[in-house]
Amino acid sequence: MRVSISSTAVLEWVAMRTRIFSNGIEAPLSPFIGKFLGNVCFGVTSSLKTPLPIETFKYELEGETVHIEVNHARVPLNLSQGFSRIIVLDTLRGMIRHLKLADPNGAIRIEVEMETQS
Repeated sequence: MRVSISSTAVLEWVAMRTRIFSNGIEAPLSPFIGKFLGNVCFGVTSSLKTPLPIETFKYELEGETVHIEVNHARVPLNLSQGFSRIIVLDTLRGMIRHLKLADPNGAIRIEVEMETQS
């Protein structure tokens, strides 16, 4: 995946490590599902106001609550209208509901680490 972060800098992602946890239990991911899940989360993350370059990000879903961290810093979602929280929650819950997780409706944590080519 090639990502432009400014008019003068381009990063070449060589690897993306995606992990998903359901109620604290890590679920195994096939390479396809891991890449798909990681790419969708990366797309959501890069659409929000986040620090660049994105090296790591984490989503935590519990009930109607969504927390996002990028590069170990919390990303505030627009809570006045709630659209950001709702669209992120609906997108991720819809995407993972068919995975074999301990509890797809319970607490979910998705962690992604990006590795770049120097």
